[in-house]
Amino acid sequence: MDAKKRFEAFEMMCRERACVAGEDEKYWLDEADEWARFARSADPMIQSPPLQLDLLKRDYR
Repeated sequence: MDAKKRFEAFEMMCRERACVAGEDEKYWLDEADEWARFARSADPMIQSPPLQLDLLKRDYR
């Protein structure tokens, strides 16, 4: 799967999470917008998506 398709898949996943996220909806919509921006500017030479460090800090319990 190329980078653009991966970014589009991440965008779709974030939008789906936003639908069920309740109070975190804005966070997931912002993430989706970021992935959409990456998809629009994806260089075919990109091999992997950027690591979302802020997701590692969140407590999802």
